[in-house]
Amino acid sequence: MYGAVTYARNYLFDHGMLRSYRSRLLVISIGNVTVGGNGKTPLCLYLVEQLQSRGMKPVILSRGYGGALKGPHRIAEGDTAYDVGDEPLLMAKTSSVPVYIARSRSAGARCIERDGAGDVIVLDDGFQHRRLRRDVDIVSLFAGSDEAARDFRDGNLLPFGRFRENRDRALKRADFAVVSYRRVYGSDAEVPPIDLGILEVLPQGLTAFRAYYRNNGVFLLNDDRPVSVGSIRAFSGIANPEGFHASLEQLGFSLAGRHSFPDHHAFSQEEVSRLVEAHPGETFVCTEKDAVKLAGMSDKIQGAFAVLKVALSVVPSDAFMVAVLRKLREREV
Repeated sequence: MYGAVTYARNYLFDHGMLRSYRSRLLVISIGNVTVGGNGKTPLCLYLVEQLQSRGMKPVILSRGYGGALKGPHRIAEGDTAYDVGDEPLLMAKTSSVPVYIARSRSAGARCIERDGAGDVIVLDDGFQHRRLRRDVDIVSLFAGSDEAARDFRDGNLLPFGRFRENRDRALKRADFAVVSYRRVYGSDAEVPPIDLGILEVLPQGLTAFRAYYRNNGVFLLNDDRPVSVGSIRAFSGIANPEGFHASLEQLGFSLAGRHSFPDHHAFSQEEVSRLVEAHPGETFVCTEKDAVKLAGMSDKIQGAFAVLKVALSVVPSDAFMVAVLRKLREREV
C-alpha cells in the first residue's frame, strides 16, 4: 500500500498531472531515499561553501522539521531550534549564507526570489518534495555500517525496510549519489571504496561520490576551549549515534557512558539538568546538531557540555563540483 501511494504520486508529477513550481533561480536538491540520518545537513554545508568559493550566492531552503514556525521565514538572530528546527538553525549558525524555512518549499523559493537573497537555492531534504523543480538532484546515502549497506541492497520499503519510495525508480531521478561514512578519517586516501553491493544496485549512469568527516576538535560549549583527551560521556539526539561514538573513540576519548535520544529530540532543561546532576564533574560531549538545542539553558548545564566539531568532505572534491556545475549550466543554456 505504501509503495502504491508513492508510485502514484511520482507518476502524477512525472507526467505533469501534479504541477511543480519552476523558480527563476537555480535549484540544487540534497535529499535521501531512506529514513534516518544520511548526512544531508553536512553535505548542504559543504556544497554552499564550495559554491561560495566559486563566486556564487547560495541560499539554503529547508522544511524546518521540528520547528513551530511554518514559514516562509528567514532565520535570524534570536530564533531557537524550537522555532525553526535544529538542523536549519545549525546551518544558519555554521554557514555565512541565508537560511530560510518553509513547509511549502515552492512558497519558500518565491520568498527568496522576492528578497533577492541569492542566485542558487540549495534545497535541504528535498528529494521527495517535488512541488519545487530542481536543476540538480543529489541523493545522500549512508553506508557506514554493514547493516546500512545490507538495508540499501535489500531495498525494502517502509515499514519493513528503510526506503521512503521504490529504490530503483527513485534513484533514476537522481543526478548524483554521495555515499557517506559517518566516522572521522585523516585524509581522502583513507576513505574506503564504496561497497560493491551498493554499486551493483545503482542505476547505470548514476555517478557516485564518497564523503567522510574531518575532525575539527572537541570544544567546551560555553567558552570554546579545546577539551583534552580523557574520559567523557557521549550525548546525542541523532539518527545514527554509532558513528558519533566511534569518532570520539578514534580521537582517543574513553566513553564512560552513551546517552542516546531519538533523532530531533526536544531536550528540556529539566531533563538535561537531571542527567548532569546524576554525573557531577563529568564532561558530556554532544554533536553540533545537539549543541544548538542547549543554547539558552543554564550556565551550569552548558558548563558540563562540549561539542565535537566536524566537517564533511566529498571525494574527489573537484570532480564532484565540476559535475554539479556542468549540470547547472544545462539549465542556463
